[in-house]
This record gives sequence, C-alpha cells and structure tokens, in this order.
Amino acid sequence: MKNNNNFDYELIDCGDEMRTERFGERIVTRSCPMALWPSKTRDGLDMKPDARFDRNETEKKWKKGKDMTDSWNISVGSLMAELRFSPNGQVGIFPEQHDNWQWIADQVAKRTDKPLKILNLFGYTGMSTLHASAPHTEVCHVDGAKSAISWAKRNAELSGLADANLRWICDDVMKFMEREMRRGNKYDAIILDPPAFGRGGGQIWKIEKDLPRLMGAVKELLVDDPAFVILSCHAPKHYSASDMAQILERLPQFRGKKAEPIQLKIPSKQGNSLVASFGARVAG
Repeated sequence: MKNNNNFDYELIDCGDEMRTERFGERIVTRSCPMALWPSKTRDGLDMKPDARFDRNETEKKWKKGKDMTDSWNISVGSLMAELRFSPNGQVGIFPEQHDNWQWIADQVAKRTDKPLKILNLFGYTGMSTLHASAPHTEVCHVDGAKSAISWAKRNAELSGLADANLRWICDDVMKFMEREMRRGNKYDAIILDPPAFGRGGGQIWKIEKDLPRLMGAVKELLVDDPAFVILSCHAPKHYSASDMAQILERLPQFRGKKAEPIQLKIPSKQGNSLVASFGARVAG
C-alpha cells in the first residue's frame, strides 16, 4: 500500500480568482477562476511567490523568480512527482486527487487474491497509475498527449517504478477502448478522469456528449467481478457528484452496489479550502 501521509503540498489560500500553494519548498500563485469568494489571508495571496501564473483576456503567462528552476520534485507519499510549468497554468499534478490516489492504493491492497489488470484513462502524468502499481497488478496508462506519457514515465523513474508492470499508450481514449473491445480484452478496474473539453487525434471531446459512449465502453471492458471503478469530473455545468454515482451504479457489474459520490476538496489550515473537482467511486 502506498503511504500518502508525506504529501509535500499545502493550499495556503484561495480567493479573488487566485490560489496560492506550496509545492515542496516552492510557493506558486496561479489563477483560479472558480475561487470567486474573498481570500481569507490577504498576506498569503500577496506573498512573493517563486512563480506566478496570471490569466486574463490577452495573456496567459508564468512569471518566475530568479531562483526558480524550470522543474522540481516533490514527495507524494512514497512516490515522487516532477513538477513543471505548463502553458495552461498547471504544474503536473492535481492535488485534489490526493484522496483518490490513496483510495486506489487501498483498493489494490485489498485484492491481492489474484492478479489485477487496471486501466487508467486520461492518465496525464501518472500519479493514479503509480498508486495502482503493485506486485500483483498490470496497469495500462492511456493519454492522448506524448508529453504527458513522457512525464508519467519520468515520475515512474523517480518513484523507483521504471521496471514495474506498466504499459504506456499514447492514443485517443475512445479509439483505444474500441480496439480493446474488438480484441476481447478485459480489465479488473478502470480509472477515469475525462476533461470537460478536449482535442486530440483529430477528435473533439465534449463530456456532455461523449460520457455516455465512454461509459458504454467501460461496461464492455470490465470483467464480471471487477475490483473498482473511479470517475472524476471537471464539468459542474453538466454533472454533479450524485450524477457520477448514478452513472457508476448503472454499470451491470456493480448491480446492487452503492457508489460513493465525492467532492475533491483541498483543505487549507489558514485560508479558504477549495472544492476543485468531484466524482464518484465504487468497489466490488
């Protein structure tokens, strides 16, 4: 089981459409359009950060202090993550997924009676993949961006999992799932974190249109007695956590099981907490 107690991250405060966070020894301030409330610790948001990302109508830009490196590493439990500055204001991990990472590791630890094949879709930089990695698991990580696959492999190397039973697939998620269905492949667990909107492989993804098709493929790819499915979402205009739970409960493999709706909340000891995403999870 992965130990997540040593998560080297802290949300200092959020508000006024900004958030200030500590990643390791570095302080990062970046835009946060959902944080419409006033900040609690004006000093926290006004402190001089190591890097700042502002988003406005004309500019999206990182401004780094003179001592700020282009990348740095932090501990995520027993794992490591390399952080970098992405043009969209991200740094390489979504801290709100912390509880989900531990839940994934816990579910894997409970099902050691047989080998588990686990599919991580929209896998990004691989923290869910690495938390699902264990001696009895084979994890297939799928993302449509080559840069994300390379980043995830780097995190695996930093975490001592370069030789773990991990498959790295750069492909459109739906195209990959359709091929897996034709091949007759099945999985014991599936992790999903689809974007609200995305482009890739000549395809346009819109969650309000494409989520039913995605979940139809999930149904076909799951074994009869699955370990778990976890679904998170960033589209509050279209879905809620209870919607996500109902979607999972409609999977025939979990008939009679109750899915857990979840708010992916980042706590703050001194400032405002942030509900950054939501979703649901169900275990067999």
